[in-house]
Amino acid sequence: MRAPFSDPPLDAFLLDPLFFILGIYIAITLFVLGRGVFCGWLCPFGALQELSNKAVVLLRVPQFRVPRAVQEKLWAVKYLAAVAILGVGLYSIDMANQLEEIEPFKTAINVYFLRELPFVLYAVALLAAGLFIERFYCRFLCPLGGALAVAGRVPMFQWLKRRPQCGAQCRICEADCPVGAIDPSGHINMNECLQCLDCQVDYYDANKCPPLIARKKRKEARAQEGLSLQPQLAAVKADV
Repeated sequence: MRAPFSDPPLDAFLLDPLFFILGIYIAITLFVLGRGVFCGWLCPFGALQELSNKAVVLLRVPQFRVPRAVQEKLWAVKYLAAVAILGVGLYSIDMANQLEEIEPFKTAINVYFLRELPFVLYAVALLAAGLFIERFYCRFLCPLGGALAVAGRVPMFQWLKRRPQCGAQCRICEADCPVGAIDPSGHINMNECLQCLDCQVDYYDANKCPPLIARKKRKEARAQEGLSLQPQLAAVKADV
C-alpha cells in the first residue's frame, strides 16, 4: 500500500518470495473471479476452520445458522477492521502490525500455536466458534477478506450459474449455502461468497433442483405418453 509513495527497492518485496508470488496471483484472480479464489481455496486458516467444522458435523455437533438480519450487520465488522488497519498503516507500520493481530494466521499457521497465551486463546476461541458456525472468522472478522471483497467487488466473469426460478420458486441453494452468501432473491453476494460451489452442486442435481426435477418429469411424461400410444399406432399400421 505504501510502495507507490515510499518507492522501496524490489528487494523489500523479495524478502519473502513465496508471499510475493502469491500476492501477484491473488491480485490477478481477484479481479477475474473474486475473493473466493483466495478465501475459499487457498487460505490455510480458512481450511483449518472448515476441516474442524466438518469433523464435528460428523460427530453430530449441532450447527447454528445466523439469522440474515444479524448476519448482514456482522458482515460490516470485517470491513471496518480492514479500513482501520489500512488507515493506521498509512501513519505507522508498527501500529498497523499491532492491529493486524486480529488475524490469527500468525498464531495458528506460522508458529503452530507456540506463542504467548493470550494469542493462543484468541485463535482457539475463533476455531471454537467455527465449530458451531461454519467459517465464523472468515465471514465476520477477517480484515483481509473484507479488503479482498472490496477490491474484487465486480469480478470479470460471473461463472456461478443461476436460474430464473432461483429465489422465486426455489430457495434450496440459499438454505445450503454454508456462509449465507445467497440472498432470498436468489442472487449470489460475491462480496461474501467463498466459492465453495455447494450451490453449483445443487444447480446440476436433477434429483434436488426443482426446475431440473420438473424438466425430468416432463420428459418422463412424454416418454410414458409415447409408450401408451404405441399399441394404437401398431393397430393403425396393421389396418393399413
